[in-house]
Amino acid sequence: MLHALAWFWIGYSDGLVYLLISLTEITGYIVYIAPIIAIYVLYLIIFCKTSVSFNIFLKQLLFLTFSTLLLFFQFFTVGEIYIAGYAQIMVMITIILFIADLFRTNEEVLRPKFGRAILIIHYVICVYALAAWFVRWATSVDISLFISDIDSLTGFAANRTSGLHREPSWAGYALASSYLGVLITRPHRMLLPQILYLLAIAATGAGVGLVLASFFIAHQVLISKRGNLLTRLGFLGGLALLLLFVFSGRISDVLNQRDPSSEMRLESTIVAAEVIAETFPVGTGFGNYQDYAVFDPNIWSRLIDISEATYYKSDILILNFISELGFFGILLSLIFILNFTSRCNLLVFLVVIVMVLTSGTVIQPTYFVLAAIIGLERGRAARQAMNGLGTPR
Repeated sequence: MLHALAWFWIGYSDGLVYLLISLTEITGYIVYIAPIIAIYVLYLIIFCKTSVSFNIFLKQLLFLTFSTLLLFFQFFTVGEIYIAGYAQIMVMITIILFIADLFRTNEEVLRPKFGRAILIIHYVICVYALAAWFVRWATSVDISLFISDIDSLTGFAANRTSGLHREPSWAGYALASSYLGVLITRPHRMLLPQILYLLAIAATGAGVGLVLASFFIAHQVLISKRGNLLTRLGFLGGLALLLLFVFSGRISDVLNQRDPSSEMRLESTIVAAEVIAETFPVGTGFGNYQDYAVFDPNIWSRLIDISEATYYKSDILILNFISELGFFGILLSLIFILNFTSRCNLLVFLVVIVMVLTSGTVIQPTYFVLAAIIGLERGRAARQAMNGLGTPR
């Protein structure tokens, strides 16, 4: 239970943290997360025989050196930058790199502990998402843990619940990561977790959740040894029709340009491309994006109040890195994305690609969970290679 509580706070507490931020006005997501991560890592080292190798420290040192040099480069080329925000994203990425390496190095020790924790968390966030939808349907009351300020964010997700998470799309990311965590730790007992996952995705109505769920199911059906290929393709076709029926309203809104969140992503991409064309290869400097961005009031007045969302950029993380950090934003994007690559598990990489193309911030706790998963998968592959076997010991 201790591991489940730790991982819930590390990877799934975004709704709770943003609720605390709104109540305390103490901003900085990483302020609420980093101390718990530090305590949990110390617990793993002291009580769970987890080791931290020299190579892990070396990798962290190299990245911190890169981020420090980039900070000075920004000072000399741009001048004023948002130091606190820059430090937060660099600390976030450093922790992500550390978690991936820690779980790769200690895969045999951490896999069973993580597996039990993520299963409990998966059930909790799925059930709460379903409960939030049911209460909303029955009483018109939203019991989602955090509800965005409608005045500052125009309420584009106001007609959907987000469960324990900050908004429906973040719920989609969280559900995908918990599902993958269960899949890699207990792949032969997936019926109930899979059913709850699909129901929870339907409850949140998250478009990214639908896309990721479709990828997961297609992957599992295609690699399954049950039935011939034609039967499996037929099953996928039937499932696709069912998903189209369940999400018909949402799909119709997107196709007919009646979905504000989709329009917001498209329009923000256009603005970011214009900023990059103007400032590349140096970039605007971190935190200076809105000094260069031109938000057409005829479009954005119905999407978001830019005067209140002072740090809003685009909804594509890679474009935000490039627009603010220029050429070095490309390097940072590659460092970040390649951390989630592994030949033994392409689904994690797929989730990360979807996330960086649909969310403009790296301050997503889901990345911590995905880092642990890819670390476990790399550790398993390395262990199997050392054993000279095709299956785990």
